[in-house]
Amino acid sequence: MTVEELKAVLVSMGVDGALVVPDALREEAGLDSLGVAELALVMSRERGVPVSEEELHATVTLADVAALLSRATVRATVEPVKAGRTEGDAA
Repeated sequence: MTVEELKAVLVSMGVDGALVVPDALREEAGLDSLGVAELALVMSRERGVPVSEEELHATVTLADVAALLSRATVRATVEPVKAGRTEGDAA
């Protein structure tokens, strides 16, 4: 997920878009404990990308959040494919 894509999600949550820049600290953009919980919920329910609050709390900047969400998106798309493989499928 790019920072611009993250910005769209955060703005939909009520965050001021002017605060969403790559080097901004997570808390500066409104992602305190409640914001992190809401973002985790939005990503899971609306985007199908499960990410834990603990993972989000471990980030420092919005660029870190965007990178984490990119990895979580890949996990969400790769894991279902792996789960659907049968014993005879290639790894």
